[in-house]
Amino acid sequence: MVGGFAAVEAVGMGVMGVHVTEAVFQTVLQASIEVRLFMGAFVLVGLFLVYDGFRRWQRMRLMQDTPTERIRSAAVGRTELNGVGHPIDDPLRRPFDDGTCLVATWEIEEWEETRDEKGRSTGGHWSTVDSGTLSAPFQLDDGTGTLRVEPDDDTRFKFHDDNVTEIRVRPRQQEPPEVADFLRYHTDVDVPPSGGITGFLFAEDRKYTQRYIPVGADLYLLGGTEPTDLDEHNSSGLVFRRDQGSGAFIVSDLTESELVSGSRWVSPLEAVVGLAVSTVALFFLLSSTGVA
Repeated sequence: MVGGFAAVEAVGMGVMGVHVTEAVFQTVLQASIEVRLFMGAFVLVGLFLVYDGFRRWQRMRLMQDTPTERIRSAAVGRTELNGVGHPIDDPLRRPFDDGTCLVATWEIEEWEETRDEKGRSTGGHWSTVDSGTLSAPFQLDDGTGTLRVEPDDDTRFKFHDDNVTEIRVRPRQQEPPEVADFLRYHTDVDVPPSGGITGFLFAEDRKYTQRYIPVGADLYLLGGTEPTDLDEHNSSGLVFRRDQGSGAFIVSDLTESELVSGSRWVSPLEAVVGLAVSTVALFFLLSSTGVA
Protein backbone atom coordinates (compact mmCIF):
# COMPACT_ATOMS: atom_id res chain seq x y z
CA MET A 1 0.00 0.00 0.00
CA VAL A 2 2.87 2.30 0.84
CA GLY A 3 4.34 1.59 -2.53
CA GLY A 4 1.03 2.55 -4.16
CA PHE A 5 0.96 5.91 -2.37
CA ALA A 6 4.56 6.47 -3.37
CA ALA A 7 3.72 5.74 -6.97
CA VAL A 8 0.76 8.11 -6.91
CA GLU A 9 2.91 10.78 -5.29
CA ALA A 10 5.57 10.29 -7.90
CA VAL A 11 3.00 10.62 -10.68
CA GLY A 12 1.64 13.79 -9.03
CA MET A 13 5.12 15.25 -8.76
CA GLY A 14 5.72 14.35 -12.38
CA VAL A 15 2.52 16.06 -13.50
CA MET A 16 3.40 19.12 -11.40
CA GLY A 17 6.85 19.15 -12.94
CA VAL A 18 5.30 19.08 -16.40
CA HIS A 19 3.07 22.05 -15.53
CA VAL A 20 6.01 23.96 -14.06
CA THR A 21 8.08 23.21 -17.16
CA GLU A 22 5.25 24.38 -19.40
CA ALA A 23 4.88 27.59 -17.38
CA VAL A 24 8.60 28.27 -17.57
CA PHE A 25 8.57 27.51 -21.29
CA GLN A 26 5.66 29.88 -21.87
CA THR A 27 7.40 32.62 -19.85
CA VAL A 28 10.62 32.19 -21.81
CA LEU A 29 8.69 32.05 -25.08
CA GLN A 30 6.80 35.24 -24.21
CA ALA A 31 10.03 36.99 -23.23
CA SER A 32 11.65 35.79 -26.44
CA ILE A 33 8.77 37.16 -28.52
CA GLU A 34 8.97 40.53 -26.73
CA VAL A 35 12.75 40.68 -27.29
CA ARG A 36 12.27 39.91 -30.98
CA LEU A 37 9.62 42.58 -31.35
CA PHE A 38 11.84 45.06 -29.51
CA MET A 39 14.84 44.26 -31.70
CA GLY A 40 12.65 44.33 -34.83
CA ALA A 41 11.47 47.83 -33.91
CA PHE A 42 15.09 48.97 -33.54
CA VAL A 43 15.92 47.51 -36.96
CA LEU A 44 13.12 49.59 -38.47
CA VAL A 45 14.22 52.72 -36.58
CA GLY A 46 17.78 52.25 -37.83
CA LEU A 47 16.65 51.77 -41.42
CA PHE A 48 14.51 54.91 -41.20
CA LEU A 49 17.51 56.91 -39.95
CA VAL A 50 19.57 55.63 -42.89
CA TYR A 51 16.80 56.59 -45.32
CA ASP A 52 16.25 60.01 -43.76
CA GLY A 53 19.99 60.76 -43.70
CA PHE A 54 20.29 59.81 -47.36
CA ARG A 55 17.27 61.96 -48.21
CA ARG A 56 18.78 64.93 -46.36
CA TRP A 57 22.02 64.44 -48.29
CA GLN A 58 20.15 64.34 -51.61
CA ARG A 59 18.30 67.53 -50.73
CA MET A 60 21.54 69.28 -49.79
CA ARG A 61 23.21 68.20 -53.06
CA LEU A 62 20.17 69.39 -55.01
CA MET A 63 20.45 72.83 -53.40
CA GLN A 64 24.17 73.02 -54.12
CA ASP A 65 23.82 71.83 -57.72
CA THR A 66 20.94 74.15 -58.67
CA PRO A 67 22.19 77.59 -59.82
CA THR A 68 20.51 80.69 -58.43
CA GLU A 69 18.64 82.62 -61.11
CA ARG A 70 17.20 86.11 -61.36
CA ILE A 71 13.45 86.30 -61.86
CA ARG A 72 13.78 88.40 -65.02
CA SER A 73 15.81 85.68 -66.75
CA ALA A 74 14.45 82.57 -65.00
CA ALA A 75 13.63 79.66 -67.28
CA VAL A 76 10.71 77.27 -66.96
CA GLY A 77 11.59 74.23 -64.83
CA ARG A 78 13.67 73.61 -61.72
CA THR A 79 15.23 76.74 -60.30
CA GLU A 80 16.54 78.44 -57.18
CA LEU A 81 15.55 82.01 -56.36
CA ASN A 82 16.21 84.67 -53.74
CA GLY A 83 14.03 87.69 -53.08
CA VAL A 84 11.70 89.52 -50.74
CA GLY A 85 8.30 88.03 -49.91
CA HIS A 86 5.16 90.17 -50.01
CA PRO A 87 1.51 89.15 -49.51
CA ILE A 88 -0.71 89.24 -52.59
CA ASP A 89 -3.88 89.82 -50.59
CA ASP A 90 -4.11 90.58 -46.87
CA PRO A 91 -1.22 89.10 -44.89
CA LEU A 92 -1.94 86.07 -42.72
CA ARG A 93 -2.39 86.55 -39.00
CA ARG A 94 0.05 84.61 -36.86
CA PRO A 95 -1.68 81.85 -34.84
CA PHE A 96 -0.83 82.86 -31.29
CA ASP A 97 -0.32 86.65 -31.35
CA ASP A 98 -1.56 89.68 -33.26
CA GLY A 99 1.35 89.84 -35.74
CA THR A 100 1.21 89.09 -39.47
CA CYS A 101 3.18 86.71 -41.68
CA LEU A 102 3.46 85.04 -45.08
CA VAL A 103 3.53 81.49 -43.70
CA ALA A 104 3.19 79.97 -40.23
CA THR A 105 3.16 76.55 -38.61
CA TRP A 106 1.67 75.92 -35.18
CA GLU A 107 1.68 73.20 -32.55
CA ILE A 108 -0.29 72.64 -29.35
CA GLU A 109 1.23 70.36 -26.71
CA GLU A 110 -0.03 69.15 -23.33
CA TRP A 111 2.06 67.84 -20.45
CA GLU A 112 1.24 64.20 -19.67
CA GLU A 113 2.40 63.10 -16.25
CA THR A 114 3.46 59.48 -15.75
CA ARG A 115 2.94 57.57 -12.50
CA ASP A 116 4.06 54.24 -11.06
CA GLU A 117 1.80 51.47 -9.75
CA LYS A 118 1.48 53.30 -6.42
CA GLY A 119 0.31 56.51 -8.06
CA ARG A 120 3.56 58.39 -7.47
CA SER A 121 4.74 60.79 -10.16
CA THR A 122 7.68 59.51 -12.19
CA GLY A 123 7.97 62.48 -14.54
CA GLY A 124 6.18 63.09 -17.81
CA HIS A 125 6.46 64.25 -21.40
CA TRP A 126 4.96 66.73 -23.84
CA SER A 127 2.37 65.24 -26.18
CA THR A 128 1.16 66.98 -29.36
CA VAL A 129 -2.58 67.62 -29.29
CA ASP A 130 -2.91 69.38 -32.64
CA SER A 131 -0.74 71.08 -35.25
CA GLY A 132 -1.04 72.67 -38.67
CA THR A 133 0.20 75.13 -41.28
CA LEU A 134 -1.15 78.48 -42.47
CA SER A 135 -0.11 79.52 -45.96
CA ALA A 136 -1.37 81.45 -48.97
CA PRO A 137 0.06 82.47 -52.36
CA PHE A 138 2.52 85.36 -52.08
CA GLN A 139 4.75 87.47 -54.31
CA LEU A 140 8.54 87.18 -54.61
CA ASP A 141 10.46 90.28 -55.72
CA ASP A 142 14.21 90.17 -56.37
CA GLY A 143 14.59 93.62 -57.89
CA THR A 144 14.61 92.35 -61.48
CA GLY A 145 11.03 91.11 -61.53
CA THR A 146 8.21 89.51 -59.57
CA LEU A 147 6.46 86.16 -59.62
CA ARG A 148 3.67 84.36 -57.79
CA VAL A 149 4.59 81.62 -55.28
CA GLU A 150 1.98 78.96 -54.53
CA PRO A 151 2.89 76.72 -51.56
CA ASP A 152 1.16 73.33 -51.38
CA ASP A 153 0.36 71.06 -48.45
CA ASP A 154 3.78 69.37 -48.58
CA THR A 155 5.99 72.42 -49.03
CA ARG A 156 9.08 72.22 -46.83
CA PHE A 157 9.23 75.40 -44.74
CA LYS A 158 12.40 76.21 -42.78
CA PHE A 159 12.29 79.02 -40.21
CA HIS A 160 14.88 81.26 -38.62
CA ASP A 161 15.20 80.80 -34.85
CA ASP A 162 14.27 84.47 -34.33
CA ASN A 163 10.84 83.73 -35.78
CA VAL A 164 9.82 81.05 -33.30
CA THR A 165 7.46 81.89 -30.42
CA GLU A 166 6.68 79.54 -27.52
CA ILE A 167 3.93 80.32 -25.03
CA ARG A 168 3.61 78.24 -21.85
CA VAL A 169 0.25 78.31 -20.04
CA ARG A 170 0.35 76.45 -16.74
CA PRO A 171 -2.68 74.91 -15.00
CA ARG A 172 -5.26 77.47 -13.82
CA GLN A 173 -3.58 80.20 -15.86
CA GLN A 174 -5.65 81.90 -18.53
CA GLU A 175 -4.82 81.56 -22.23
CA PRO A 176 -3.84 84.86 -23.92
CA PRO A 177 -6.79 86.29 -25.93
CA GLU A 178 -5.11 85.59 -29.31
CA VAL A 179 -4.48 81.96 -28.34
CA ALA A 180 -8.04 81.50 -27.07
CA ASP A 181 -9.47 82.98 -30.29
CA PHE A 182 -7.32 80.70 -32.44
CA LEU A 183 -8.45 77.63 -30.48
CA ARG A 184 -12.10 78.58 -30.83
CA TYR A 185 -12.14 79.44 -34.52
CA HIS A 186 -9.36 77.38 -36.12
CA THR A 187 -9.04 74.12 -34.14
CA ASP A 188 -11.12 71.44 -32.43
CA VAL A 189 -9.13 71.92 -29.21
CA ASP A 190 -11.12 73.37 -26.30
CA VAL A 191 -9.98 76.37 -24.29
CA PRO A 192 -9.21 74.84 -20.87
CA PRO A 193 -11.03 76.25 -17.83
CA SER A 194 -8.88 78.44 -15.60
CA GLY A 195 -11.05 79.30 -12.60
CA GLY A 196 -13.32 77.75 -10.00
CA ILE A 197 -13.71 74.06 -9.28
CA THR A 198 -13.78 73.21 -12.99
CA GLY A 199 -10.45 74.93 -13.49
CA PHE A 200 -9.01 73.14 -10.46
CA LEU A 201 -10.10 69.71 -11.72
CA PHE A 202 -9.65 70.01 -15.49
CA ALA A 203 -6.94 72.63 -16.07
CA GLU A 204 -4.18 71.66 -18.50
CA ASP A 205 -0.47 72.47 -18.66
CA ARG A 206 -0.03 73.53 -22.28
CA LYS A 207 2.64 74.81 -24.62
CA TYR A 208 1.81 76.75 -27.79
CA THR A 209 4.54 77.06 -30.45
CA GLN A 210 4.41 79.06 -33.67
CA ARG A 211 7.03 79.36 -36.40
CA TYR A 212 6.55 81.97 -39.10
CA ILE A 213 8.05 83.83 -42.04
CA PRO A 214 7.51 87.59 -41.59
CA VAL A 215 6.13 89.87 -44.26
CA GLY A 216 9.01 91.45 -46.18
CA ALA A 217 11.52 88.74 -45.23
CA ASP A 218 14.44 87.80 -47.48
CA LEU A 219 13.61 84.34 -48.82
CA TYR A 220 15.30 81.34 -50.35
CA LEU A 221 13.20 79.21 -52.73
CA LEU A 222 13.91 75.88 -54.41
CA GLY A 223 11.30 74.40 -56.72
CA GLY A 224 10.02 74.79 -60.24
CA THR A 225 8.51 77.55 -62.38
CA GLU A 226 5.63 77.26 -64.82
CA PRO A 227 4.24 79.82 -67.29
CA THR A 228 1.16 81.79 -66.28
CA ASP A 229 -0.60 85.05 -67.11
CA LEU A 230 0.94 88.42 -66.32
CA ASP A 231 -0.74 90.58 -63.70
CA GLU A 232 0.06 93.41 -61.31
CA HIS A 233 1.73 90.97 -58.87
CA ASN A 234 3.59 89.00 -61.53
CA SER A 235 5.83 90.73 -64.06
CA SER A 236 7.63 87.55 -65.13
CA GLY A 237 4.69 85.48 -66.38
CA LEU A 238 5.84 82.64 -64.12
CA VAL A 239 4.36 80.88 -61.10
CA PHE A 240 6.60 79.08 -58.60
CA ARG A 241 5.44 75.61 -57.52
CA ARG A 242 6.83 72.17 -56.73
CA ASP A 243 9.47 70.95 -59.17
CA GLN A 244 7.94 68.02 -61.02
CA GLY A 245 11.28 66.33 -61.72
CA SER A 246 12.86 66.29 -58.26
CA GLY A 247 9.76 66.87 -56.14
CA ALA A 248 11.56 69.73 -54.36
CA PHE A 249 9.70 72.71 -52.89
CA ILE A 250 11.55 74.63 -50.18
CA VAL A 251 10.59 78.06 -48.82
CA SER A 252 12.80 79.54 -46.10
CA ASP A 253 13.88 82.77 -44.47
CA LEU A 254 17.32 81.18 -44.00
CA THR A 255 20.04 81.56 -46.60
CA GLU A 256 21.19 78.66 -48.75
CA SER A 257 24.49 78.46 -46.87
CA GLU A 258 22.62 78.26 -43.54
CA LEU A 259 20.40 75.48 -44.84
CA VAL A 260 23.28 73.52 -46.34
CA SER A 261 25.58 73.87 -43.32
CA GLY A 262 23.00 72.22 -41.09
CA SER A 263 22.77 69.17 -43.38
CA ARG A 264 26.47 68.81 -44.22
CA TRP A 265 27.28 66.89 -41.04
CA VAL A 266 23.79 65.86 -39.83
CA SER A 267 23.06 63.78 -42.94
CA PRO A 268 26.07 61.42 -42.82
CA LEU A 269 25.92 61.22 -39.02
CA GLU A 270 22.26 60.23 -39.09
CA ALA A 271 22.93 57.59 -41.74
CA VAL A 272 25.92 56.13 -39.83
CA VAL A 273 23.97 56.01 -36.55
CA GLY A 274 21.03 54.39 -38.31
CA LEU A 275 23.27 51.78 -39.93
CA ALA A 276 24.88 50.97 -36.58
CA VAL A 277 21.53 50.70 -34.77
CA SER A 278 19.96 48.48 -37.44
CA THR A 279 23.05 46.24 -37.66
CA VAL A 280 23.29 45.64 -33.91
CA ALA A 281 19.53 45.13 -33.57
CA LEU A 282 19.51 42.70 -36.51
CA PHE A 283 22.37 40.71 -34.94
CA PHE A 284 20.51 40.32 -31.64
CA LEU A 285 17.29 39.53 -33.49
CA LEU A 286 18.96 36.72 -35.44
CA SER A 287 20.71 35.49 -32.29
CA SER A 288 17.38 35.21 -30.47
CA THR A 289 16.06 32.98 -33.26
CA GLY A 290 19.18 30.82 -33.33
CA VAL A 291 20.18 31.88 -36.83
CA ALA A 292 23.30 33.81 -35.80
